[in-house]
Amino acid sequence: MNVRVPLLLVVIVLAVMSASLSAHHSAVAYLQQPIVLKNATITKVVWAHPHIILAFAVKDPKGAVSNWSAESGSPGSVARLGWRHNSVKAGDAVTIELFPAKNGARVGRLKKVIFPDGRELLDTQSNPESLKR
Repeated sequence: MNVRVPLLLVVIVLAVMSASLSAHHSAVAYLQQPIVLKNATITKVVWAHPHIILAFAVKDPKGAVSNWSAESGSPGSVARLGWRHNSVKAGDAVTIELFPAKNGARVGRLKKVIFPDGRELLDTQSNPESLKR
C-alpha cells in the first residue's frame, strides 16, 4: 500500500504535465486557411523562448490601422530556416501571411513574412498540414 500512493501520485503529476504541454502546442485555436495582411509595419519583435512574437500594424485600403501579433516557432527552430535575430526589425514594411485565431482576435500563427524585394522568411508551421497534430 505504501508504494502505491507515491506511484499513483507520480502518474497523476505526469498526466497533468503532459496535458498542459500538449495544450501549449495545440493549433486548435487557429483557422486552417491562412490570410494575407499587406501593408504591415513591424512594431516589435520579441526574440525569446518558447516562441518569437511579431507585433505589427496593418493599414487597410481606407487608411485605418489595426494592430496584430503573430507567434512563430522558437528562435532555434526558425534559425534552421534562415532567420537571424535581426532578420525582422521594428519599422520593416512587410506582408504577413498567418493562420488567424478562430475567435476573431487579431492574433495568429505565423506562416511567413514577405519583404518588398520578394524575400520570404518561412515559419516552422508554414504548411497547414503540420498544424494538424
